[in-house]
Amino acid sequence: MALEQSPESKNRSRKAQGAMGRALSQIKDMIVNGELNPGEQIRQEEMALKLAVSRVPLREALNVLADQGLLYHRPHQGYFVTKRDPGQYAQIRRMLHLLENELMATIAWPGPEDLQRLNDLNAQMQRCVDAADTQQLIELNQQFHFAIFGLSPNRLIMDEVARLWALIEPGMWDKFDTHQQRIQTLLEHERLIQTLAEQDRAACVAQMEQHRYSPEDGMPIELPGVVIEPTPLV
Repeated sequence: MALEQSPESKNRSRKAQGAMGRALSQIKDMIVNGELNPGEQIRQEEMALKLAVSRVPLREALNVLADQGLLYHRPHQGYFVTKRDPGQYAQIRRMLHLLENELMATIAWPGPEDLQRLNDLNAQMQRCVDAADTQQLIELNQQFHFAIFGLSPNRLIMDEVARLWALIEPGMWDKFDTHQQRIQTLLEHERLIQTLAEQDRAACVAQMEQHRYSPEDGMPIELPGVVIEPTPLV
């Protein structure tokens, strides 16, 4: 029979989990923001001091990020920020193309509360554009997309899409570089919400594809011998 943890032990466990979660979130933000560059080594002693955590929760966070593919581990050397070549990015984008389309083809139509949430998220993104808060804009954009994907019953596919987003995230935000690109994203979201409200599945899939392949400088979307042609809007 398992021994029950004492209140003190439970409290220590909660604190350790909280420290690991904070370290995980902060390091991921540093990768996404470019504060940590592809190929850069994570110096654990310096990082622990910077994040004000002990080495144990830091290592746990690094292991999680390595499992997600944002870091990789070299034996006897440590953890490094993952570098991806154009071909790898293209493969990830191709997988997202297929899996996101499957989710869009199987979503249940959103009710009034779902549509209001999507409009609220887009309104919050507008405030981030006005305030030049790119980090919050990125987070809200992900919430917007997964609020839509979550309407599908295919949870395993959505989990895989979330994993692929984590793999590609540091390199997928070129479309937010300029003010005009950010405004374009909001307009595309509005059109997507409209197709959801109209319950037009073909238009939904086409609009999501058009949004996915909005100009992204330096972000490949083709595999060798394969040309992705987004479904035309109807």
